[in-house]
Amino acid sequence: MIRMTVRGLKIFFKDKGGVFFSLLGVLIIFCLFVFFIGDSITDGLEFLPDAKAIMTSWVVAGMLASSAITTGMGAYSVMVSDRENKCIKDFYSSPLKRSSVAGGYMLTGLIISIIMSVITFAVGEAYIVLNGGEAASLITHLKVLGVILLSSFASSAMVCFVVSFIKTSSTYTTVSIILGTLIGFLVGAYIPIGSLPEGVRWVIKCFPCAHAAVVFRQLLMHDGLTAGFAALPETAREEFEKEIGVTFDFGSWQPEIGFHLLVLAGTGILFYLLAILSMSRKQKKY
Repeated sequence: MIRMTVRGLKIFFKDKGGVFFSLLGVLIIFCLFVFFIGDSITDGLEFLPDAKAIMTSWVVAGMLASSAITTGMGAYSVMVSDRENKCIKDFYSSPLKRSSVAGGYMLTGLIISIIMSVITFAVGEAYIVLNGGEAASLITHLKVLGVILLSSFASSAMVCFVVSFIKTSSTYTTVSIILGTLIGFLVGAYIPIGSLPEGVRWVIKCFPCAHAAVVFRQLLMHDGLTAGFAALPETAREEFEKEIGVTFDFGSWQPEIGFHLLVLAGTGILFYLLAILSMSRKQKKY
């Protein structure tokens, strides 16, 4: 399995175009904020001392939630290519165990998702600092890295399940482009969730990766929101957090951070099991 994983990592990072397109969703979110919607998002937030820095952290949180799934998708291009070129038959006829082959693909996707998410976080933090904001504390960094691991686990699992049904590179490319474009909407990174219709809000709340975005926002925006709303009623902060997706509410119930982490863990376990079932069925054909 280790050899399959190393092979997958080398192939992925050797393809510079593939690496770029795996970050398509993140780049779209970043460019939209910098060149188009940044000012409109901060309009009306004059009461917050560091509104630009706070909302930049909001965007970075959306980028982190997006990068975990789009870069994971990019990692599984190796599996699709092997299947299309019949290389997988060679692996199955070799002394390698079939479980090691499947495990190698899965581990490759997880590792790449983690690496690219950490890079996204570093770039986002640098952008915040360069624009006059403050870098997160060491404790916050460690917490964010922990959530990155869990977010990557859930995201790569979902992608692995989807890719297990894809047989050709052309189909894979189409799905990747669609996912890279839509992911910003699905995690509530383009527009604050409170500005969307009720039906769309529920779609976002039911999408597992959106729960990762909520946790990232709570971690990265906590200090800024605490300082900004220090002189305002607590209800004002609560309404603002609901509006921009720092918290989710399901009717009268507003889950704690543990619920969001549980959603991510459960999603990862469920979809990896489904992916294993799907891949094992296909292995019987060889």
